[in-house]
Amino acid sequence: MTAETGLLNAMMTGVVTGSIVALGATGLALVYDIAEVPNFAHGDLLTLGAYLALLVNKPNTVPLFDVFASEAQQVTPTGAAILFVLSAGGVLGSVYHLGGVPALKGSWWGISAPVTLALAVHVGIAVLVGVIVVIAVPSFLAAVLFSFVMLGATVPLLESRIFRPFRNKDIELAMMLVVSLAVAFVVRFSIQTLYGGEIRFYAVDTTLPFFGGQLDVTMAKFFDLFLTNGGIFMSIQSTRTGESGAVAVLSYGWIEVALMSVLTTTAVIVAYRYRTTSAAVVGKRLAAISAGLVTLVFSGALLSAGVDTPETSIIATRISISPLRIGIVVLALTMMAALHYILQATTLGKTMRATSDNRELALVRGINTRRVMMSVWIIAGLFAAIGGTMLGFLFNSITINLGFNLLLPMFAGVILGGISVYGAILGSYIVGLAMEVGIYAIPGLSATYRIPVAFVVLLGVLLLKPEGIVGGK
Repeated sequence: MTAETGLLNAMMTGVVTGSIVALGATGLALVYDIAEVPNFAHGDLLTLGAYLALLVNKPNTVPLFDVFASEAQQVTPTGAAILFVLSAGGVLGSVYHLGGVPALKGSWWGISAPVTLALAVHVGIAVLVGVIVVIAVPSFLAAVLFSFVMLGATVPLLESRIFRPFRNKDIELAMMLVVSLAVAFVVRFSIQTLYGGEIRFYAVDTTLPFFGGQLDVTMAKFFDLFLTNGGIFMSIQSTRTGESGAVAVLSYGWIEVALMSVLTTTAVIVAYRYRTTSAAVVGKRLAAISAGLVTLVFSGALLSAGVDTPETSIIATRISISPLRIGIVVLALTMMAALHYILQATTLGKTMRATSDNRELALVRGINTRRVMMSVWIIAGLFAAIGGTMLGFLFNSITINLGFNLLLPMFAGVILGGISVYGAILGSYIVGLAMEVGIYAIPGLSATYRIPVAFVVLLGVLLLKPEGIVGGK
């Protein structure tokens, strides 16, 4: 039996914490970098996203809306109609922010398309989202989708109704900060007025079918790793009521490990060297290499059936992790990859980068900076919705200070990274690791010192590199 490794567990927890911080810090950095708003209300937008999900997940617990709940987690036809209208309206509202009625007619597409086609596409997507939300009540995934589209439609209103008028008056940055603080208090106490101050919880079925059995995504699993003379042995153990059982077992000889390393390195080199050539060619090469890697992984799993734990090993360690935490990391990385694609490979991304460099010059060159601003706020709202709902699910509780408690780590990640999107992502993971590894490495520190430890790291880095890790590039 392997001994649980505290440092590795702290690092894994730090990666999960960093993923949550990064989901919030990414939107915060976008708004600050492009819209020039130090948005202290961003933490409360995460809270708003978490509470909006309750309308779908637990409609009977939402004041005013509970009259439309027929049972504990079911809605009446009127309630279903309201959810449909809100969901569909959220999709159409997000598009409307990009340029009003012309945007609904396809003006933001960047290509010439028939008006009827654009309207049909937008309405079709809106109807599809509305139907999914209504049919899937009270599914947590439907609740996340509902929060996603609602914040995408409502957060841009902060720009059009509050921050833009103040920006047009050329107010100082410090005054904009005060305005964002006022917005934060309005959002937070509006939520508290409607929902009350008590702690709330999502109702989520955490068990999923898994290889003929049931897998509890919130239950901690133990990842055992052995390095032996013959190769690498890995197993995932599930412990419940004192009994331990293997969920999955993988065993690779050193030749297989070397082959997988070569294939992985080749994939990275191919993606880098041929990144400017035909996407189809590169895609075929990467698909072939990926297929080889997947084949090796599954063959290792099949060949390892019935393999016993090695009696002797060079290194043996155990890490505690849950599928939920792994899922949060994967979700965060997926959203960041999607944002990277938008920033680097789309016309919208190019205009966002141009506006960030010099808004006046971008306006002179014909870039619709107002549409860029609204796009930034929509993206910030989408990230806030995912971050808030995942935070509530991870902590198994929703409180009025849910997002506010994460605001300081988010700002720390943004400042540490150098006030840029990519810097904020990197800084967030450093902050997350510092929060978790710090309280593990310093004896006697409780979890209440997680944020102070992160700020000690922040101050240390800024003393050496005041412009941040990536220098705002």
